[in-house]
Amino acid sequence: MEKLLELRVSSKNRVVSHEIIAVKKLWRTKDNDDEPTTKIDSFAAEIQILGSIRHRNIVKLLGYCSNKSVKLLLYNYFPNGNLQQLLQGNRSLDWETRYKIAIGTAQGLAYLHHDCLPAILHRDVKCNNILLNSKYEAILADFGLAKVMNSPNYHTAMSQVAGSYGYIAPEYGYTMNITEKSDVYSYGVVLLEILLGRSAVEPQIGDGLHIVEWVKQKMGSFEPALSVLDVKLQGLPDQMVQEMLQTLGVAMFCVNSSPVERPTMKEVVALLTEVKFSPEEWGKTSQPLIKPSSSL
Repeated sequence: MEKLLELRVSSKNRVVSHEIIAVKKLWRTKDNDDEPTTKIDSFAAEIQILGSIRHRNIVKLLGYCSNKSVKLLLYNYFPNGNLQQLLQGNRSLDWETRYKIAIGTAQGLAYLHHDCLPAILHRDVKCNNILLNSKYEAILADFGLAKVMNSPNYHTAMSQVAGSYGYIAPEYGYTMNITEKSDVYSYGVVLLEILLGRSAVEPQIGDGLHIVEWVKQKMGSFEPALSVLDVKLQGLPDQMVQEMLQTLGVAMFCVNSSPVERPTMKEVVALLTEVKFSPEEWGKTSQPLIKPSSSL
């Protein structure tokens, strides 16, 4: 099996049709006896999985190139970057856009878990891997660690911890029985980041506490749930505040420490759909539940 190192480099290249595409470059690592022989071939994984599925919230593989020294994967180019860049940038991100990104990501994962047979585990759900199209719709990307459940090498792959720091489900520490619920946990972390406008782990959050523990600590100290939400979302109408608080509840449901207590992604989509107020319900009250902070 060839050993590949993904450098996660995206570049803009113009093809004959004058469309801008994104190119992910992968190439061989130097031979190293210390590297595990079961190292996941992310190039083959992306071709195998993305070549056989289609969904509006999942990145489309346009093509690939391969030779002895380098391998290229070709995708649509998304000028709005990824969710991590959007949340950490200076741009003010309104609740409607955040909600659209949240439910779009959930729909993409629900497709992988429930509509693909056998089911597909993404195994690296995080803000960096959620791209944004021109309408700020979520596009789930980077399937280098993804696995088709019950495939020939599935159990071997599951014996190795996969994912990114801050997003890995706690059950990885005590069992190798990894299921779709591990993706659900990672999604819950992303949902918290969308609501709080913070990274999964950052020094300024409670002395480096993980975002899940920080929220639990805040809510356990009887502080108002509103206090954990992104300050950029202050001053919104009652209905939006209620939507955000209910979405916070969905996020905490997803990050339950017990996998069996977490919802499925299909249930998450249903819950998030129920959160949204209907057009008829808007305008019944205009008083904000969170008042903008005034400068002293």
